[in-house]
Amino acid sequence: MADRANVINAGVITTAALNTAYLSILQTLHKHELRATAAFVTCFAAEADVMRDHLPLFEQMAEINPAWFGNMLPVLRSGSLDGWSGNGFYRAMATAGHEMAWHGTTHLHLSDLTTREAINLELELATKLFTSLGHTPRTIVFPRNQVGNLSILRHYGFEAYRAGLPNGLSNKLMGLLNEWNIYDQGVLETPKTQDGWQVSPAGQFLNWPSGIRALVPVSVTIRRWKSLLTTAMKRGGFVHMWFHPHNFITAPAMKTAFEEIMRFVSELVKSGDMVNLTMSEANEFYKMGRPE
Repeated sequence: MADRANVINAGVITTAALNTAYLSILQTLHKHELRATAAFVTCFAAEADVMRDHLPLFEQMAEINPAWFGNMLPVLRSGSLDGWSGNGFYRAMATAGHEMAWHGTTHLHLSDLTTREAINLELELATKLFTSLGHTPRTIVFPRNQVGNLSILRHYGFEAYRAGLPNGLSNKLMGLLNEWNIYDQGVLETPKTQDGWQVSPAGQFLNWPSGIRALVPVSVTIRRWKSLLTTAMKRGGFVHMWFHPHNFITAPAMKTAFEEIMRFVSELVKSGDMVNLTMSEANEFYKMGRPE
């Protein structure tokens, strides 16, 4: 949301609000003994002092994409990083044993429409920040779900990514309508190897009950997810949930849905009817010709 001035000016996404959101997610996963893949924007994950050390590189990036960095650069220069710095959240997720994946350096989309120069600068900064974080991720969750520049990314050591989602109004409308499908059974697509990459399915979005999506009751969301999970259990399918932690701030009802769905997942895992895997673990699982 760094490119949306209205969200920034509203002052909703603060460090305190983010802390509440991330704490809720961590506590729910810990309570139900589940692991996940946490895909972080590297600039959000890095320590504030380290970010300021690379200000000249940010300024180069801003020259290429001034609109994208129009909000970020003044904040970095001022040092007023409330709501912009998530190093503590990154460290907490990593310490809890979750897979740490890459969601871009600045959340600039990495599709083939982005210039090679911009991509190279993103990756140059990412490499420097990975060093400070002490971890180099191998799994990508593309910003805006726009997949691209795979040959360049492969050169930097990435091995896996989540498939993108089709854009367009019709696809968004179909996705919204599907939120009402309490008999959803779309679990047959599984991770695969494609052109040397391990590719996870695009997965399903945990409904963000804000705006028009607020019309979907939480109870309907829970029933839909239980249908997906039950179908996967019976047919040997694959379910991949994704969402943005900051959505918990603007739509607290998501916490209720997430908690109940994770409780249900935990029951299936403990009964031996389901396996809980991170993205990289799922890739290895399906490479071996499973599930059983």
